[in-house]
Amino acid sequence: MNRRHWLCLGAGAPLTLAAQTRLPDQSSAEGTSASPEKLLLKDYRPRSIYKVPETGIQRAKFPILDAHSHGPRPASAEQVKDWIQLMDQAGVDRTVVFLSSNPERFAAQRALYTPYDRRFDLWCNLNFTGCDQPGFGPQAIESLESCRKLGAVGVGEVSDKGWGFGRFVRRGEAAPATAGPHADDPRLDPLWRRCGELGLPVNIHVSDPIWSYQPMDGTNDGLMNAFTWRIDDKQPGILGHDGLIRSLDAVAQRHPRTTFIACHLANLEYDLARLGQIFDHNPNLFADISARFAETAPIPRAMNKFLSHYPDRVLYGTDMGYSQPMFSATFRILESEDEHFYDQDENFNFDYHWPLYGFGLPDKLLKGIYKDNAELAYRQAQAHATS
Repeated sequence: MNRRHWLCLGAGAPLTLAAQTRLPDQSSAEGTSASPEKLLLKDYRPRSIYKVPETGIQRAKFPILDAHSHGPRPASAEQVKDWIQLMDQAGVDRTVVFLSSNPERFAAQRALYTPYDRRFDLWCNLNFTGCDQPGFGPQAIESLESCRKLGAVGVGEVSDKGWGFGRFVRRGEAAPATAGPHADDPRLDPLWRRCGELGLPVNIHVSDPIWSYQPMDGTNDGLMNAFTWRIDDKQPGILGHDGLIRSLDAVAQRHPRTTFIACHLANLEYDLARLGQIFDHNPNLFADISARFAETAPIPRAMNKFLSHYPDRVLYGTDMGYSQPMFSATFRILESEDEHFYDQDENFNFDYHWPLYGFGLPDKLLKGIYKDNAELAYRQAQAHATS
């Protein structure tokens, strides 16, 4: 089971804390011994030949605020305790948990975390029901305000991969009859404005990795993942990758008193210069690195330079199957200078066929990414609050 699969589970479906490692199927097992002429890319599992340092890091160098987590989904107080035990082992001080937009459901979900409120920051979602109908807005704002009174300290994850907010299309499903609003749609202005007035930062997901929208051919750098999670941006009504990024930029500019956190580096891990440009004219925009460790590990020098130039804008997040090996893999990328290592299907659960490299970040940058930048985003949101 990989990250995107379990994200689609029902809200009440619990997950164990064990690593969600996908076992190879029979064809993959056969593929490892296949002749090169018959070896398929999906079965390519190279092992590094280089005798270079291998750093194992069980606990982060500095305390962490995991600003983007979707799991595990505890169904009991004991499972929450197990989660906290893993957090303690990895050095995670606090974790953001995304809950419902429905106040009654939010209250019920909150009950599990109330005894441990110092360890979890509870965020609610936005209610996009009827977003394509006349009169949309007041009810969504009412739900938002109710969740805020119940203890929500942020909003998210709100997602638009092309069909608009309130429209989640799984691969193989029919496209919706009508598209929902995108981030810069005027219908959503009252919601973004109210988030700012309430001092609630917004975790916003626009687009997906660029290769999900590119041709599924031999030129696609992320082909195996792209083929699994492909998005046909040629369908009528869908907004493509570039348009989605533009919508993020536009909404951040239109609402300077609302703090936005673009998850997954705004899916601009392939174009850090563009992300930097968006940062430059939107001081209210942050980004988390969740589920983009393996995508950025091939470019350690570029990432180091980018993070050094924007030391207070990028937040640590996971958004992957919760386990100690997963945490250790993220720490290895951020903290070590290890070179040419692989992590295929083990901790990140994606079909990557490229080697990874550690960023070797200095302490000051690490402290910011691990926790300080998330707290800065909170302070900024609260400073803009008016009610």
